[in-house]
Amino acid sequence: MGSVKYSYSRVKQTFGRAILGATILLAIGTTLQALTFTISPNPIDFGNQAIGTNTPLNVTLTNGTHGKTKILSVSSSLPQFSYSGPPLPVTLQPGQTMSGTVTFTPTASQAFNGTLTFTRANGSTITASLNGVGVQPVAAPSIATQPVSRTVTAGQTATFSVSATGTAPLSYQWGKNGTAISGATSSSYTTPATTSSDNGAKYTVVVGNSMGSATSNAATLTVTTPGYLTDNATSLGFGNVNVGSSSTQSVTLTNSGGSNVSISNVTISGAGFSVNGISTGLILAPTASVAMNVTFAPAASGSVTGTVGISSNASNSPLTVSFSGAGQVVTHSATLAWTESSPVIGYNVYRGSVSGGPYTKINPSLDATTSLTDTTVQAGQTYYWVVTAVNASNVESTYSNQTAATIPTP
Repeated sequence: MGSVKYSYSRVKQTFGRAILGATILLAIGTTLQALTFTISPNPIDFGNQAIGTNTPLNVTLTNGTHGKTKILSVSSSLPQFSYSGPPLPVTLQPGQTMSGTVTFTPTASQAFNGTLTFTRANGSTITASLNGVGVQPVAAPSIATQPVSRTVTAGQTATFSVSATGTAPLSYQWGKNGTAISGATSSSYTTPATTSSDNGAKYTVVVGNSMGSATSNAATLTVTTPGYLTDNATSLGFGNVNVGSSSTQSVTLTNSGGSNVSISNVTISGAGFSVNGISTGLILAPTASVAMNVTFAPAASGSVTGTVGISSNASNSPLTVSFSGAGQVVTHSATLAWTESSPVIGYNVYRGSVSGGPYTKINPSLDATTSLTDTTVQAGQTYYWVVTAVNASNVESTYSNQTAATIPTP
C-alpha cells in the first residue's frame, strides 16, 4: 500500500461551526500528476522539407494549472523556425488554451534543431523542441531543348541530343520508332552507320527521376544516298588532227546518286587538250547532267594521250576520262601544165587570190619546162594562175588564159 500524507491548515469559523481545512494527498498505488502548462505537440517535428519551401504546424499552449497566467512573449532559437499567433500579452485562465503556428523554412541541406520558448509574466518559461531537416528540392524532369531532326548521307552516322531540367539523378532512354534502343541511356545518342532503310525513322528520349518522367518530341532522321558521278564515255579517241586545226568531242556527266554533287577541281593533262563546260564549283543535283567538251588542237605532229580528272564530293570521286589523238602536218600543192611555145627560153608563173589579178610571180627563175608544182597553197583557199613566155631577147609575153583551183581541206 502507498503512504498517506496529511497537511493541516488553521481552523476557520464558518456558519457557526468549525471546519477543519485539510488537503490530503493520497498516494496509494498511484502517483498523481502535477498540474502544469503543456505545449502540444512537443517536440515539434517537421521531418524532411525542401530548401526554400515552408510548412506551418499548429501548436497549442494549455494552462493546466489552477491559476491564471499571463504570456508575455514567444521566441525561437533559430531563424529557420518562426511562430505566429494571437497578439501578446495573453492571459490564460485555468484550463484555457492559446493556439498558433510554427513555420519551418530550411535554408540549407542539414538538420535544424531549436527551441520554442513562451515567457510568462513571472519570468518563468515554457519550452518545446523544434526539429526539421532541410533537403534539396525535388523537381520532375522537363525537356529544355528538344532533339533536332537530322539529314545524313547513307553510311554516315547521326547524333541526337536533349537538354533536360529536374532533380538529379536524371535517367535517359532513347527510342527509335517507339522501341527502346539498348544502351542508349545518355543525354545524346549517335546512330550506327545509316542505311537507306533508316530514312524517316523517328527518335525520342524519355527523361526520368524519382518524381516522374518526360518524353521529348520526335526527331526525324532523313537518309539520302550519296552523289555518284557517271559518264557516257570513259575515253575519247580523236584520231589524226592536222597541226593548226582542232577537233572537239563531248562527254555527258550525270549525277546518278541521291545527293548533290559539287565539283571541287578539274585537272587536265596532255599537250593540245583542253576542256570546257565543266568547272570548279559546279553543282549537279540528283539526275542532272552536264556536257563536258574536250578539244584537241595539236601544235606538232605525233601521238598524244591525256586525261581529265574531276574531283567532287561524289562517292566515286575522282572520275577520270582518258583521250588520245595524233597531230599531223599536211602539205598541199597544185600542179600546173601548159602548151609549149616556140621559140622561147622559158616561162614565168604568176598567182593571184582574186580572179583577174593582180598576180604575183611564184617561180624564182625561168622555168624551162611546161609544168610547175605550186607547194605554197593552203587548204580551203581558191587560187588563180597565169603563165608568160620569155624569148631569147628576154622579152616576156602577155598573160596566158587564167586557170583557177580551190584547194580541198582534209
